[in-house]
Amino acid sequence: MKSKIKISVIIGLCFITLGAISLSAQDVSKLKFPKLNKLKIPKVEKITLNNGLRLYLLEDKSLPVIDASVRINYGSYLEPADKVGLAEICGTVIRTGGTSKWSGDKIDELLEGVGGSVETSIGLTSGRARVNILSEYTDLGLDVLSQVLRHPIFDQDKIDLAKVQERSAISRRNDDPQQITSREFKKIIYGPNSVYARTIEYATIDNITRDNLIAFHDKYFQPQNIQIAIWGDFDKKDIVKKIKQYFGDWKKGNVTVPPLPKVDYKYKEQVYYVDKKDVNQTNIAMGHIGGYVTDADYPARIVMNNILGGSFGSRLFNSVRSREGLAYAVSGVYTANIKYPGVFYGFASTKSETTVKTIKEMIKEIKKMQIDPPTKDEMKLGKDSYLNSFVFKFDTKAKVINRLMDYDFNGLPEDFLFKVKEGIEKVTAQDVIDAAKKNIHPDKFNILVVGNGQDFDMPLDQMGLGLVDTIDITIPSGKKEKKLSITPDNLKKGKALLAKAIVTAGGLENFKKVKSISLLSVFTLSTPQGDFPINIQSINLFPDKSRNVMSMMGQKMYQIRNGNTGWVTGKMGKISPMTEDDIKKSDKEMARNTIIIFQQIDNPPYRAVYNGSGEENKIPVEYVSIIDKDGKALCRLGIDKNGQLISKFYWGSTPMGEGNITETFSDFKDVEGIKVPMTVVKSVEGKKIGKLTISEFHINADIPPNAFAKPE
Repeated sequence: MKSKIKISVIIGLCFITLGAISLSAQDVSKLKFPKLNKLKIPKVEKITLNNGLRLYLLEDKSLPVIDASVRINYGSYLEPADKVGLAEICGTVIRTGGTSKWSGDKIDELLEGVGGSVETSIGLTSGRARVNILSEYTDLGLDVLSQVLRHPIFDQDKIDLAKVQERSAISRRNDDPQQITSREFKKIIYGPNSVYARTIEYATIDNITRDNLIAFHDKYFQPQNIQIAIWGDFDKKDIVKKIKQYFGDWKKGNVTVPPLPKVDYKYKEQVYYVDKKDVNQTNIAMGHIGGYVTDADYPARIVMNNILGGSFGSRLFNSVRSREGLAYAVSGVYTANIKYPGVFYGFASTKSETTVKTIKEMIKEIKKMQIDPPTKDEMKLGKDSYLNSFVFKFDTKAKVINRLMDYDFNGLPEDFLFKVKEGIEKVTAQDVIDAAKKNIHPDKFNILVVGNGQDFDMPLDQMGLGLVDTIDITIPSGKKEKKLSITPDNLKKGKALLAKAIVTAGGLENFKKVKSISLLSVFTLSTPQGDFPINIQSINLFPDKSRNVMSMMGQKMYQIRNGNTGWVTGKMGKISPMTEDDIKKSDKEMARNTIIIFQQIDNPPYRAVYNGSGEENKIPVEYVSIIDKDGKALCRLGIDKNGQLISKFYWGSTPMGEGNITETFSDFKDVEGIKVPMTVVKSVEGKKIGKLTISEFHINADIPPNAFAKPE
């Protein structure tokens, strides 16, 4: 009985509490808040040195720390079209590649010893350098910064590492549908070859040399193109003296940085489609060119933007997500830049089966923005979204001084933000309608759809918006093919060289007996953070079945092929079906398998072409290229004077991205009459990425049931 009484009391209290909460929620709109205190903007002192370097100072002795932010007033828009990625690699290697005074590793050691950091990067329109260090080590921080900006040596090993990292990023760029949508929509708006949308490719990375980086740096890294903002624990006179000590003798250059190129945009209605069969959601982007922050109606556009699709409670959110239940995510954004126009786009992510319905609902809601005046509550939402966050634009010294530095470079007044704020406070409902009519053109939308078209609720070309332009997102290989002379003599020499290698490796009769191979191995992946062992269990049943299970740090990854189907471990450990591209890559890997090549020499689906001589690890070798039926190179084999296979070369995928791969073989062991290399060192573009060490190698062993089935 007591227990029941206690429970009833608790329940009663819960209802009372819920009632109080409900009452409170109803009265929130009537709450009165005092006005915020007036913002006190700290005074930033500006000084220009004789060499043109601009300095911005803000004392703050609250912590014994010095921070510096450098703006480098040029960016990737200046790199040649055949060397896209040059600026980004330059921005990385000026720091990692060391200077004439210290190596990059020594700089790491110096800074780690005092808990400091110096980082650099170069983006589209500008570069950045950042320093954070205890004020007692100010001289060290400024010395490192000066060395990095003025005297980088661009160590070749660090350049190679940066290139490997870029290749790795290229190889993964089609994994994320949202990344695809963002990238391809920019290309649609600005043009595929525009500096505002072009992408780094394998070929452009390969074209970049150390001399290119040095020339790029020397041309534009000049003091008149540099701004340095410093805030923290210092005395003005002292810090100016130190800046002059480290930067004052930097001679002013005579290079004028070219302005950003103009954007030539023509409004048109067009639907674009990216086929992504391995997804069950569709990403949609629709819109056109945007505007500038200096446009007269910029404040009205901000309010319009917040009402249309800025956040929870916006029109797109309420209609597409809440009312219709069509989208997991939906937004509308009108971006604006200072020196080149931004982009207007509506974005949604929906299940494949509601793709077209979502597109139509989004267009309908965007059109309403031009005819349905915003309500009083919507106006409050549209303004408060900006005004309530205004104070956070000044909550750190870093935001204040960096913004002032950017405004100074771009010719904007120091009080630009306050003018925008005042403009937003004055925006009316009619201003919002006018801004929508002037700046949004729903009848001239570019619409990009990324997803699996087979599952759409309607074919895109039946929406009534014209023909659909399919975008190919295949990553260009960048493979550099040397012109190979295929003559009767080279074919004869190539086949003879290959036959010699087969005899040395065990003979054609033994190779023809091989139906399957099973092995246990460890691939030791070499990274800047150290070596990471990956345990691998592999089974290959020729010609088109394979099972690879890779184990690393307690996690298992699968790559299984079973004829025309297969499965791979994707994001978050999810097992996904192999795509058509995955199957094609697997076919190529199988076709260049040495055992397959050797087995087929008497009736080959390829041509073995002699391809000259050279050295591999100081061992003289002769090369034979294996050319497929379409005339494309599968691989190139390096064979020594005894007929021993020393190396293999091909274009392929690695954990560090795609590239020209070299495999070097050693530690041969006799297995069922065949010489098998138990150690394989793998490199990409001349950079070692790891070593495969085989502990067990079995030929024609029993294969477990369901070995090639989908993993559980």
